[in-house]
Amino acid sequence: MIDQRLFFQAHIDEAQHYLILSDEAYHAYRIVQDEYAARAEQQAWEQAQRERKAQEARKADEELPTECRELIEKGRTYIRHIHESNEAIPGEEISAKLDHMERVVTRIFDVVRLHPEVAPDLNKLMSYYLPTTQKLLDAYRELDSQPVAGENIQTTKREIEDTIDTLNVAFEKLLDSLFEDRAWDISSDISVLHTVLAQDGLKEDGLKPQA
Repeated sequence: MIDQRLFFQAHIDEAQHYLILSDEAYHAYRIVQDEYAARAEQQAWEQAQRERKAQEARKADEELPTECRELIEKGRTYIRHIHESNEAIPGEEISAKLDHMERVVTRIFDVVRLHPEVAPDLNKLMSYYLPTTQKLLDAYRELDSQPVAGENIQTTKREIEDTIDTLNVAFEKLLDSLFEDRAWDISSDISVLHTVLAQDGLKEDGLKPQA
């Protein structure tokens, strides 16, 4: 009937699933389909990037001590759980919190990869903080999936969200502490450098070199 021009504005979608009876509706449908395709392409690209980085990280990990490799691999398991929980839980506010958590925790294990000597500093993180985080996220997902959200559910969800904020601050401080020794070494090097420059008369307020 469309071919015979009996439906002047009718369209059938490319998959031949829908009959659309106006040009306006078809135009709106194409916009939605194009946006969906663009999102799918972006998600596929992001997934490919994550897999590439993971492969590169695994290759780099082969040169690390066995205990350090095991710690990093276990850390990746917790990071994947945070990411999967974020995907499963709707809501922009908590999504932003979990995005931040994933970035910070990922950065912590990136530091371990570059500086294996800091691995012992993560004992409490691995034995308590991350397991507790996983438990809280599982509880939040369960609560969020309930068809009716009563007062107790809402209160518990808010408490978990506040705790995620607290954990994010703690993880940031832990990440910063991993650079403490390096910051001290750099400060010492800078101090020595300034002293040598002054002795050689190469600073404006420095001493003149002795003949």
